[in-house]
Amino acid sequence: MEEKRKTPDQVNKELREKWDQWQFDTQQIRAGEDPYPSTTHSLRTPIYATKSYTYSTMSEMLKNNYFYSRTENPTLYALDQKLATLHGGEEALSVASGMAAVHLSLSSVFQDRIDRMKPRKIQKYYPQNNPTLFPNIIIHKQQYTGVFRLLTKIYPQMGNTAISVDMCNLEEVKNAITEQTKAVFFETPTNPSVDIIDIDEISKLIHNVEGKCIVDNTFASPALQQPIKLGADLVIESLTKYVNGHGDCLGGVIIGPKKEIRNIRYFWQETQGPVMSPFSAWLILRGVRTLSLRMEKHCSNAMKIAKFLSMHPKVKKVIYPGLESHSGHDIAKKQMTGFGGMLGFELETVEECYELMELFKLIKVGVSLGDTTSLIEYTSIMTGIDLASWEKRMMQISDTHFRFSVGLEDPEDLINDLEQALKKI
Repeated sequence: MEEKRKTPDQVNKELREKWDQWQFDTQQIRAGEDPYPSTTHSLRTPIYATKSYTYSTMSEMLKNNYFYSRTENPTLYALDQKLATLHGGEEALSVASGMAAVHLSLSSVFQDRIDRMKPRKIQKYYPQNNPTLFPNIIIHKQQYTGVFRLLTKIYPQMGNTAISVDMCNLEEVKNAITEQTKAVFFETPTNPSVDIIDIDEISKLIHNVEGKCIVDNTFASPALQQPIKLGADLVIESLTKYVNGHGDCLGGVIIGPKKEIRNIRYFWQETQGPVMSPFSAWLILRGVRTLSLRMEKHCSNAMKIAKFLSMHPKVKKVIYPGLESHSGHDIAKKQMTGFGGMLGFELETVEECYELMELFKLIKVGVSLGDTTSLIEYTSIMTGIDLASWEKRMMQISDTHFRFSVGLEDPEDLINDLEQALKKI
């Protein structure tokens, strides 16, 4: 008798059970790719540059994972499996960018699934028809500017209110949460000022009203922090940064429960279309295989540079969670396995800031982060350029703040470059 063929879900479940037994360093190399996808014997997952998947019969098609590349692609699926395993989440969905991951995850949490309802029944979900029940989201006072615009400029037009608090203060979070709070959303460490937020405690507070905890893990990556294991419901990351690590493509990911991720995949992504290219997925698969090695070096370099800057007479302030002077140092020790490659520092005057940005010989001036190359930005006029002055004050972003993404160069060369530049201002 012919053996009954296993469904794709059964195959994936068995593979995941195997991958979960491995340590992180093995998972980042083999999970999702050993042996999945099993369509070839290639050591590396191929780039599946196709839009459609064809079959000889309808029954054959229904037994397979792949139908159309807006929702399924073998290269992307290998990446999804790997990232879900690394984070300890049930499933993952890789998308076109970090901002796409933010928007799709929040769309799923905020909105009811109404795709098969008749138009007259959908109307009861419109916020203007029930203005007393506008859902809200609690956010940290400091956000990456793209996320800040989305949550405070776009979402209110759709009936969703963003309430900004200092999420380092648990009492502020507790007092802000109401029965209308659908979610808390925060990044830790935060962008750009490297605040540390307690994932475990915030998760407990929002779960008291059956809301969701969504954590942006971009600055840490799963090599240093796994928010789902700390109580988060959904985790998003910009794969553009540390996970890819080589500065050559864009991408984002959402990790969480199977039901939620499949809703995002088959409703929100299918409808809005922010699909990752298989070429980008292939580049990210290549990058993630060295993630833990790179993060160890990023952390080591950043700590050396933070200590150097903290002793320099021309530096007013250094913000790095690895320093005991950082207000979130103890929380970072509790929920992270390393303090990361991102640090902030401040000078005394705006004039000095402009001067400094013209003096580097090795360190590159540029936006983004998580690259092998060190990147520095003058926050107020780069990432913060789209913020009004009052918004910067609300976020407590100093006019003399620098965000420094410490790369993988020799730390002595980076310190020498900082030294020569600071000496001239």
